[in-house]
Amino acid sequence: MTASQPARSVLRGRRLPAGGSVAMIGLRLVIVHLCALVLQLTFFSQVRVAGVAPELPALVAVLAGLFAGPRRGSVIAFCAGLMWDVYLSTPLGLAAASFAVVAYTLGGITEGLVHDTRLRTLLLVFAGTAAMVTVYALLGGVVGQRGLIDDRLPRVVLIASGWNALLSPAAAPAVRWAVGSGPARRRTRRREPPASPLKER
Repeated sequence: MTASQPARSVLRGRRLPAGGSVAMIGLRLVIVHLCALVLQLTFFSQVRVAGVAPELPALVAVLAGLFAGPRRGSVIAFCAGLMWDVYLSTPLGLAAASFAVVAYTLGGITEGLVHDTRLRTLLLVFAGTAAMVTVYALLGGVVGQRGLIDDRLPRVVLIASGWNALLSPAAAPAVRWAVGSGPARRRTRRREPPASPLKER
């Protein structure tokens, strides 16, 4: 195995579809990351329920884990978290680590499942966002950040997860396009072996 093979396997994770390339997928991911970040910092910073806004970077990270698998999805989630870290007051890398851990776990648990229904994707996004917000708060407490773990945390987790679940039908096609993944059914459908000529007689 050459030195470039491990990096290539981490970026691809799963087999790329026809016409896909690492460079093209990287460009698509940059576009999706930037769009999510801009929307988070502009429009959705003003749209709140009980003081809690959606977590679009976490939404991208969760969907990446679902659609790209544990290895490639965790790398994408780490990048989404790192971009979000730049605008947060917590230590750099806290969101990135939280997103990567949860995306890897979620991707591993759901790998091979068919995410072909909005309800299933909605529930997984809700659970994934809840896990990311919780892990982020717990890791922040470990490194000495105050104010992340208090009586408001359950409310923040529930509302942020609800927001992301509601936004998932709009975000899922964009993330699936960015990671180079076709429709879920197409990826998991098994080919039936050709019928034996003897059986037709």
